[in-house]
Parts: sequence; C-alpha cells; structure tokens
Amino acid sequence: MTVRQFRVVVALALSVVVRAEDARACSCGSAGVPPCEAAWRADAVFAGTVRSIEQVDQLDGSPYRSNLVTIEIERGFINASPGTIQVATGTGGGDCGYRFVSGRRYLVYAWRTESGRLSTGSCSRTRPLEEAGEDVAYLATVAQSPAGARVYGRVKHWQRDPFEAQTVDYGPLENVTLNLRGTAFSRDVTTDRDGRYEVSGLPAGTMTLTLIPPAGFDNDSLEETIEILDLHACTVRDFQLSYVAHASGVVVDATGRPLPDVSVDAVAAELAAHQPPPYQRPARSDARGRFVFDDLPPGLYVFGVNLTKPEWTPPNHKPAGPGVFLPGTSVAREAATFELKATDRVDVGVLRLTVR
Repeated sequence: MTVRQFRVVVALALSVVVRAEDARACSCGSAGVPPCEAAWRADAVFAGTVRSIEQVDQLDGSPYRSNLVTIEIERGFINASPGTIQVATGTGGGDCGYRFVSGRRYLVYAWRTESGRLSTGSCSRTRPLEEAGEDVAYLATVAQSPAGARVYGRVKHWQRDPFEAQTVDYGPLENVTLNLRGTAFSRDVTTDRDGRYEVSGLPAGTMTLTLIPPAGFDNDSLEETIEILDLHACTVRDFQLSYVAHASGVVVDATGRPLPDVSVDAVAAELAAHQPPPYQRPARSDARGRFVFDDLPPGLYVFGVNLTKPEWTPPNHKPAGPGVFLPGTSVAREAATFELKATDRVDVGVLRLTVR
C-alpha cells in the first residue's frame, strides 16, 4: 500500500459513522507502528490542548456526523506551528473516531482529506500527551539525529496443530536471512538470537524486503514493498513463519471419472469422526479431479468430503451430505491416515465418491 493509498483509507474510515446497533470494533491495520514510521505517514504532527469539540452534520459533504475539534497548538513537530487549528474525527463506535476530551493535552498525528481538512482517528498514534513520551523524544531530536533511514523487525516461529484453531508462538528464529534491495543497492542481513534484524543508513525511496525462509517453512507472503519517505524515518516489518506440508490427490466417481469442483477436507485423524470446524481450508478439485493442499501444518490426517461442520450455519441450513473418507468409506475408522512432516509432498491417492 502506498502512502497515498494509506491516507485515503484513513480518511474514508474517519468519514463513516455506523449506527449504534450496527457498530463494530474499529480494525486498525497500521496499529503498533513506532513514532519513526508513523511521523512520516502523517501530514502534520503537533502537541496541543483541546479547546472545544463540536458535533457537525455533513462535514465536507459526508452524510454522517463528525466531530470538529479545536486545538490550540503548543508545539508543532511536522508541518504545524503554534496557533489554533481544527481537526475532524469520527464520533466514535465503528467509525474509528478518536475520543478527545475538552481541556486535555494531546499529541496528534493528522492527515489531510481530499478537501484539505486535517483529520485523525483511533488508528493513528494520536494519544494523550502524558502517554506520548516515546513519540516526543523521537520528534524532539529528529532534526539532530544522523541521516539514514532504518528497516527493522523480528522473525518468529508460529505453529498450529492440525486439531486446533489457535496458533502458538514458539519464539524467535535465529540466523534467518533477509535481503533489502533498492534501485542502487542490495543488502543482506541475518536475524540474531532474539529473531531481530536491522538495516540502517538507508536512502529515502522505494525498496523491496525479501525473507529467505529456512527449509520446511512456509514461503508465502515473504516479500514486501517498502516506501521510505525521509532519511530520519523507519519501517518495521515482522514475519511469522510456520512449518508446512503438502498433500494432493484425485477425486473420482464410481466409474473412475474425475470429478471437478469438489470441496475436499483435510482433518486431523484424532477428530475424524467428530465433524470438527474447518481448521484447514478445504481444497477444490480442478477439471481433472485433482486437489492440492499447499499449507498444512505437519500432523496425522484423513481426507474426504463433508468431514467438517462450520461453527455457525444459517437458519434452514441443509447438510451437504454424508461424510466420505478417502479412499471411499463413510466409516471413520476405515479411513486412510497420512502422517505429514515439514516439507513433505505426499500423494494421498484416489478419493472415490459413489454418491455425489
């Protein structure tokens, strides 16, 4: 996501107010970024005191209500100077609005909407000034700090058992290699014993960060595009790796003809007779009847159709049909079992469906 796209997403989030009965918790994809990253995503950063809060209708043409917050700036850090300014935000609930309190001092990270108005919200690092010590320390010294941006983060091993929905943190991964490359440079770095890495002294610009996973670990989503906006900025990128195994097979009918578009379940053998929730994403057979699982956590499995039951089903839901285990039985204890280890690529054979 580019910085422009990020700002548009924030502005849209702040312009929508959900009715109380429809309100949902605000989901913040950018939550947790450090001050050295958040500061350069914002259009303005300043500290000040809230003097008034006015609820207004149809601000900048929006059909929803907004809060217009008047703030007396005491200290401007980025694109702000002492004086009075108005900042728009949502009214709360599901619209990601920040809940300001009149008379209280805040550190505000703000973005400009398409109309040019400053806005902020609960997904930013905006916070009471007494809770912003880390932010103020960075912002106060940024001009004097050595030029050179940083990219850093942590690599951890997260793993899930086939019979559980919850993923477990198994801790840091040491000696994992990452490569950061831009238009005029390419640098490798390895994680330390705490799984941490850092590349410093970087120029501003767009670059690509690639993690090279150790053998046996998932290799999806391990390359990211990073945009550094200032020589004093930073970007944090954490990675979570899991051991994975692969399994494939073919679905046929009673006569041996391949069956396309069949949803195949992979279920922990311990849960075979219990219709567990679909902890593993089902695989759908292609035109040749072939199905493939690319990211199964290692463990003991059975395969088949209609082996799982969703945690929630709509009213008047009709069951998909009886469960059939590979190779073609409705009896769980007769199902073929397969032990999958990390890096395994197992052909589980033919799943024969006599009734579809």
